[in-house]
Amino acid sequence: MNRKNLTAAVLAGLAGAAGIVGSAQAVNINPDGLGQVLIYPYYTVNGNGVTILSVVNTTGDAKAVKVRFTEGENTREVLDFNLYMSRFDVWTASLEKNLDGVPVMTTRDTTCTVPYFYGNGVDNGLDYGSQEFLPFALTDGGSTDISRANEGHFEMIEMGTLVDDNGLGNAEGSASAATHTSNGVPADCDQLVDAWTDPDDRVVGDEGYWLQDPFTDMEAPSGGLFGGAALVSVEKAVMVSYEATAINGFATDVLANDLLHQEPGSVLPSLNSGDVNVGVVFLDDGTIQDSGTLSRGVDAVSYVFMHDQIMNEYTTEIDTLSGTEWVMTFPTKSFYVYPPSSGVDVPVAPFTSLWDSDDDDPSACEVVLLDTIWDREERTIIDEIPDGEPIPPIVSPRPPGEIIDPDPIIPFQLCFETSVIAFGDPDRALNPSTDGSRTSLLGSRNFHLIDNEILGFEYGWARLELNDFPHDANLDGQIDEDEALFTRASLGDLNGLPVTGFAVQHFLNGFLGPDGNTIGNYGGLWTHKGTRLTGFDPGFGPIDLVPPPEPEPSQ
Repeated sequence: MNRKNLTAAVLAGLAGAAGIVGSAQAVNINPDGLGQVLIYPYYTVNGNGVTILSVVNTTGDAKAVKVRFTEGENTREVLDFNLYMSRFDVWTASLEKNLDGVPVMTTRDTTCTVPYFYGNGVDNGLDYGSQEFLPFALTDGGSTDISRANEGHFEMIEMGTLVDDNGLGNAEGSASAATHTSNGVPADCDQLVDAWTDPDDRVVGDEGYWLQDPFTDMEAPSGGLFGGAALVSVEKAVMVSYEATAINGFATDVLANDLLHQEPGSVLPSLNSGDVNVGVVFLDDGTIQDSGTLSRGVDAVSYVFMHDQIMNEYTTEIDTLSGTEWVMTFPTKSFYVYPPSSGVDVPVAPFTSLWDSDDDDPSACEVVLLDTIWDREERTIIDEIPDGEPIPPIVSPRPPGEIIDPDPIIPFQLCFETSVIAFGDPDRALNPSTDGSRTSLLGSRNFHLIDNEILGFEYGWARLELNDFPHDANLDGQIDEDEALFTRASLGDLNGLPVTGFAVQHFLNGFLGPDGNTIGNYGGLWTHKGTRLTGFDPGFGPIDLVPPPEPEPSQ
C-alpha cells in the first residue's frame, strides 16, 4: 500500500472509530477560518464607538449571503438583507450612531445588496450607502427603544452558489449580474433587485424571477467565506479586532430545512435552516466526537459551541490604568429560551430559563460560576474562604438566597444573548451615564462586575463554570447542598452552554514622545479558551425539587 492510500485508510479508520460522519454531513467549526456561516460575536456603537466589518469570498463562484444584525438582549433582528458577492469579492461596512442616536450601517462598497444601499447618500462628492437599524422586531416585551440595539452580534449565512444557469430552466444570468466588471463595480445590481420586486401586487405573473422561483440560478452552498470585525473606542482612542468564527457543513442543498435563498426582510434563513442535524468537535484529549442525530439544525450549530468551562486573562493594573472586559455571547440562545423561536413554552436544554417578558427587566438568566480566580503567582481565594461563607470577588447580580454549601463557589447570572463581564474597581471599570452605568471600554449596559482588586489581585486569570448552576430552586431563601450541585441537561453528549467571545484589554501609558504630548493608548483582544465535557447527563433543576411546605395555620 502506498503512503497516500495508507494515509487515507488510517483517516477513514479514525473517522469510523469515532462514529463521525463525512465532513459534508456534520456541522463543524473550521479552525482555518473558512466556512458557509460566519458568527461575529460582538458589535458595539455604545458611546462614540464604531464597529468596522468585512466578509471575503475566497472562491471562484459568486455567492448569495444573508447578513443579519441582532441586538444583544434577546437576539431580535434589527437589520437584515441579502448580499450577492462576486467571485473573490470583499464587502465592507461600518456601524455607528447617527446624529439622532440611532445605530446605522454605512458602506462605501459597490457589491450588490438587496435592497441596494450604495448610492443612497453622498459625502464630499463620494457615494456611499446607509441604513438605520430598525425597531420593528422588538416585540418580545422588552424595551422598544432602538438604543437596545447599541450592542449585539451578527451573522452571515451562505444561501447558495450563484450561477448563470443551474440547468433547471429559467436561466437569468444572475452570477454575471453580480460579477464585478473591469471598472470595479458589479455588472447589474438592478437586475438582482428586480428579481425580488413585485411591480404591482394586483397583477399576477409580473413578479421578479426570484419571487416566482428562488431556485433560479442557484446551487448548493460551497463555503469559502471568512471575515472579521474591528471595535473602535473613540473615547479611549483604541481599536481591537477579531476574526469571525467559521462554520462548515451547515447545509448541503439550497432547499435545506427551510428554503435557504429567501427574500430580503425574511427571518429566514436562520441558524436553524441548515439541513444537517449532526455536529462534530475535537475534545480536549484530541479525540473526535460527534453528536449523533439531533432534533434541529440549530442544535448542531449549538453543539460545536458547547463548553463546560471558559477561561481567559484579566488585568486591572493601576499603574497603567488597565481594564479588562470579557464578551460572552450565546449565538443560538433565542432558539432555546424564546417560545416564538423555540416553538415550545419551556426552556430547551441546555438552557434553563425562558425569556421573561413579564418582569420589570425582561431577561432569560443563566447561573454560571466563577469557580476560582488567580493572580499571576498562582494565588487564589480557595483557601481563604471559610466553610459556608463565600466571599469576594464581588459579583453582581448574584442569584437570591444565602449560599450554605461549603465549596468556594461564586455564582452569578448572565441574562442576555450577549453580556459583558467587567473586571476591576467599579470607579474605574464602570462609567456613569444618563441611563445607568456602563462598562468603561465597550460601553455595555449588559454587564456584570467582578471586583478582583478587593482581593489584592491586579492581574491574573479566571475560569467560569458553565455546567453547574447552583441556585435557590425551591425558593426557601438559601442554596443548600443539593441545589449547589445542579447540573444542566446535555446537548447531545456535551455539557455546558453554547458560547463564544473574547477578552478585551486597555492600557494607558500617559504622555509620551520627545515633547511629552502624545498619549500612549493600547488595546488587545484575546479569544476565550474553553474545555468540553462529554458524557450524557439528563441534568436536574427546579422541576426536580419539591417546594418547602407551607407553614401550618396558627390555631
